[in-house]
Amino acid sequence: MKMSHHCLSLSIVAGLALSAFAQDLPAPADERFAIEARAMLEAFRAPAVTPQVIAQLEERDREQGLAPRYAIPNLVDISPFTHGDWAQVSESMMVWRLRVTSENAVSLNFGFDRYNLPAGAQLYIYDTTGDLSIRPFTSADNAAHGELWTPPTVSNDVILELSVPVKAVEQVDLHLASINAGYRTFSEVFGDRSGSCNVDVVCPEGDGWRAEIASVAAISAGGSLFCSGFMVNNTAEDETPYFMTANHCGISSGNAASLVCFWNYQATTCGGPRDGSLSQFQSGSFFRASKSSSDFTLVELDELPDPAWMVAYAGWDAGGADAQWACGIHHPSVDEKAISFEWQPTTTTSYLGTSVPGDGSHVRITDWDVGTTEPGSSGSPVFNQDHRVIGQLHGGYAACGNNDSDWYGKFSVSWTGTASTNRLRDWLDEANTGATSVDTLWPGASGIAVTPGGTYTAQGPSGGPFTPASQIYTVRNMSDVPLNYSVTSLASWLTITNGSGSIAAGNSANVTVAINSGANSFGNGRYDATLDFVNTTDHDGDTTRPVTLFVGVPEQVYSWDMNTNPGWTTQGQWAWGTPTGGGGQYGNNDPTSGATGTKVYGYNLAGDYANSIPEYHLTTTAIDCSNLSRTTLKFRRFLNVEQPAYDHAYVRVSNNGTNWTQVWTNGSEITDASWQSVEYDISDVADGHSTVYVRWTMGATDSSWQYSGWNVDDVSIWGVVPSADCVPDFNDDGTLDFFDVQAFLAAFSAHDPSADLTNDGTFDFFDVLTYLNVFSAGC
Repeated sequence: MKMSHHCLSLSIVAGLALSAFAQDLPAPADERFAIEARAMLEAFRAPAVTPQVIAQLEERDREQGLAPRYAIPNLVDISPFTHGDWAQVSESMMVWRLRVTSENAVSLNFGFDRYNLPAGAQLYIYDTTGDLSIRPFTSADNAAHGELWTPPTVSNDVILELSVPVKAVEQVDLHLASINAGYRTFSEVFGDRSGSCNVDVVCPEGDGWRAEIASVAAISAGGSLFCSGFMVNNTAEDETPYFMTANHCGISSGNAASLVCFWNYQATTCGGPRDGSLSQFQSGSFFRASKSSSDFTLVELDELPDPAWMVAYAGWDAGGADAQWACGIHHPSVDEKAISFEWQPTTTTSYLGTSVPGDGSHVRITDWDVGTTEPGSSGSPVFNQDHRVIGQLHGGYAACGNNDSDWYGKFSVSWTGTASTNRLRDWLDEANTGATSVDTLWPGASGIAVTPGGTYTAQGPSGGPFTPASQIYTVRNMSDVPLNYSVTSLASWLTITNGSGSIAAGNSANVTVAINSGANSFGNGRYDATLDFVNTTDHDGDTTRPVTLFVGVPEQVYSWDMNTNPGWTTQGQWAWGTPTGGGGQYGNNDPTSGATGTKVYGYNLAGDYANSIPEYHLTTTAIDCSNLSRTTLKFRRFLNVEQPAYDHAYVRVSNNGTNWTQVWTNGSEITDASWQSVEYDISDVADGHSTVYVRWTMGATDSSWQYSGWNVDDVSIWGVVPSADCVPDFNDDGTLDFFDVQAFLAAFSAHDPSADLTNDGTFDFFDVLTYLNVFSAGC
């Protein structure tokens, strides 16, 4: 399971509905026919959601190692012929309605252990207001397993409405066996939505992984547990809807029909509002195989996904080799889909182990370099550098703000077993071809895809060398016909190898981009360029990749040793002074002095932080980083804080004092017993800005267990300071040549202030003479 060091919070807020009441669905029956108003229907009252029941279930789940829970299942025995109200609304149509409520629930979903509707019948589910609804279920949803499990409707007062032709009423076979009362909506795990370090798949980092992204889904199991999972290809590449997840996510031979998959649940803008839609869902599957030692489950969905959803089938590698680097795609906290990268090789270990190879059952991600995983990510795939799955997430300790590991059940271990019910081979290579790998299949895909996404970032001292010296891009032809491509850049300091050619259908080409000697003359600073990847056949998939070169070595620019009070803004019990060594009801005491010297900024210098406090901040004065690049925050920390289900500590940064970016939070309990040195890259927020603020936050906290909180000392800001301007390098390309003269003359003719080199407000012979002199002297 995706592990955490804390229990689930009971604080609940409203979440996304599956969909607004859609225009192509009929209004509720009482708005179309003269029948009793739905609000007047007698309700079937499912048991109320109580903290006691939640605590009991979650304790049992933890003992059994199950996935995160979002609902409480309540077994019932209900059919249209035992409960609810019938009305004949026309000569040919009958309507049955059942109102269901559950006190304190935030959502309701339903498990029918018998579902078989005749042609012309439709089952609608909507909240009593009529504002929230999901698509109708019809005879097309009849499945061989005979069950139907629905997505949650975000309400605790829901109507089930069945319309059926009069002459087909006796053919209805509908039995409601489980009413599942939600106490947490999707994307509500551990009291907060997913951590700020998660990267939306729509961001540039996801470019080149669009096919693999399209294979991953958020899932509900048994109407009460949630995880991630993925569609998986087979050697026949015949679109058999095989779907994999983790064994601990709770799907088994006894409840596979309860699986609900949510496709394309992802944000529409990078880092934007959490606006993903849960409307693309399908329900039901057949169990095929599972194994606890490698924590996998394989099912076959009972129908193909809607082609309009463009679902892909993930490729895989059962060879067992460690990955050179890895990519994870998942639903953190069952939030919108995210992507993570580990740029170091993976290792083979036991579950939660570090010794290589251990029992050989798991793939270890040492620490994520981009993004992370969270509870709810369990069951999601990890891909190797060839875009092939090598495991599915079992558990670990990774979270925003730490460098801890994750472990994935190893695909090669799941490949073999003693029978078809505990191995993948029989299903994914049914023809026994002996193949141990296949690529991702994306029906309907076209154009080119470029890997990796994001920015190629290199750095080094003035004059070089720069690392990494090059970046290999893979251009994949996603279509079924050959395509031509080209890769170009206007930056003369980049060399492109294999920058054009033809790619056969389904194949790929590697393009190498390297920093050449033209960059050796650059002064300290940041240099940006763009790579243009063009499908010269039909321009389907044309894209760009940014390149950023940082020249210069970071140095300390500002420091505060706390020996004198820097006069920062405090709230609550934040104060400057000498800590007393008090506190430590839980965790460790405060220190008795600073890391260097006696003074610190601390929260309650006399002991523990209080219970039930809101967020209280320590905020610096404005810091001028306008001339800096690669800006880094460093400080010494002595911190004790409870796990984040209960208490919180944050470090945030702003470049305007209004909008704040979280750079760290406690991903687990923190119990520092000595001063710790920490540093955080704040360049995305701070570089080039003149009013940068750093903020340390204590809280919010819950009503029990107090710790000694924050102590902060020896704060410093590091960055690359630009070299003195090279005046004759007029186009700022690091080289003095004809183009600089041309640029100066153009500015001179336009009376641009940059060409007034004598600073006398006029543009004359003396400016030209000055330029020629400094050009001859060089830099």
